[in-house]
Amino acid sequence: MTDFSWAQLEIVIKGKVVNESGAAIKNASVQIDIQNTRTNSEGYFYVRNQNFPAQLTVKSSLYDEYQDILLFPEKWKDTMTVFVVMAPKSTQLEEVTINANSKFWVYPRKQANVLDFKLEPNGNILLCCSDNHHYFLRHLNGSGDNVYETSIRKHPKQIRSDCNGQYHLVYNDSIYETSIIGESVGFFSPVPYSRAIGMLDNCSYADDTSIIIRTYMNQKQHLEYMLITKKTHVRKVIYVSEDRHKKRQLKDYERENKPTVQEILKQSDANHSDRLSNRKDDLKKAKDRWNTQQFYDLILLKPIYAPLFELNDSLIIFDHPNDSAIVFTKTGVRVRSFPISYQYFKDWKSELIPNMEKTAIYARFEKGGITSLRKINLMTGKPEEEVKIKEHIFPEHIQIQKDFIYYLYKDYLDLSMHYIFKQHLTNH
Repeated sequence: MTDFSWAQLEIVIKGKVVNESGAAIKNASVQIDIQNTRTNSEGYFYVRNQNFPAQLTVKSSLYDEYQDILLFPEKWKDTMTVFVVMAPKSTQLEEVTINANSKFWVYPRKQANVLDFKLEPNGNILLCCSDNHHYFLRHLNGSGDNVYETSIRKHPKQIRSDCNGQYHLVYNDSIYETSIIGESVGFFSPVPYSRAIGMLDNCSYADDTSIIIRTYMNQKQHLEYMLITKKTHVRKVIYVSEDRHKKRQLKDYERENKPTVQEILKQSDANHSDRLSNRKDDLKKAKDRWNTQQFYDLILLKPIYAPLFELNDSLIIFDHPNDSAIVFTKTGVRVRSFPISYQYFKDWKSELIPNMEKTAIYARFEKGGITSLRKINLMTGKPEEEVKIKEHIFPEHIQIQKDFIYYLYKDYLDLSMHYIFKQHLTNH
């Protein structure tokens, strides 16, 4: 966890900016947190800063923008040295060529509104859509051709997959598990939403021998991962994540502001004559308290983001509150850890997206509606290999398979319509 008392000390940051050949880049714009400066004729810059972690952004007209996160130095040091290597920008001709071939329709049926979709390991796509006021679950092959379809109830919220790879059709009141056999899809009996959603949300991984369940506690700021052995039913907590600073803030906020509207009105009723004379004041206080309570329940009680993913032959928990990624075997044995800091970038969307092959994971960033994905290096925790979704702003339901990014896009001329597209995973 960040040592906030140390984070307030002023640190001297000395840096140099060069190109890939090692030549100094002069007059480059350097921003660290809210501090701004420029490099001198030899590529050097000098800044004082006291707020850490701090975002470093370096810009120069002939080079791609450089971003990184600076963590506070070791406690006995008051100086930090930074070395920045900037890559040259692509030529305009290359950019035009890339953009001309970067976007593809996956399901170009204009009257079909795509509600949600799931990529399958074999390259097929399970599609939930409405078509001429009818709702369907459609199975597409890799080319986007319709293999088969099944009519469904009106308007599902989404398609969810559980940790066993089974698909579920989620409605506001119920959830249907699906069964895909050959060229047909069937549905099991519906289960009440309140009973089934917990298992979908909390089951993080499963194989033939064990299952891993996550559980939130203490105002959603404490998260436990528990491994359950299927044969013996033995339970073992393999990891705990906690945001203690946020917990203290929430407790203080709750103590000061939690009284409900009903409690306020009850207090008002205690003195009937005063309530009549100050009715407007009472209503205003009730409204303010209600808004405060809604802010607490809907905004402040956001659960900590420390997801578990299966990647290659391991399980990795990305513990963002504690700036670490922890690697486990599939039997729950801790192997190693590495630091992460990309979560401090201002445009990070608090979302990690693994590819279908379970070999790579990408952090999602968004700036001015433009979404970019950066592959996370699983040895260093650093984001790299950035690719932007340039053709559409605010893409939804992003998924990655092989060399493509799949996503839904809302038509700006008809906000009721969603279409599914894909683009190359690389900018080259």
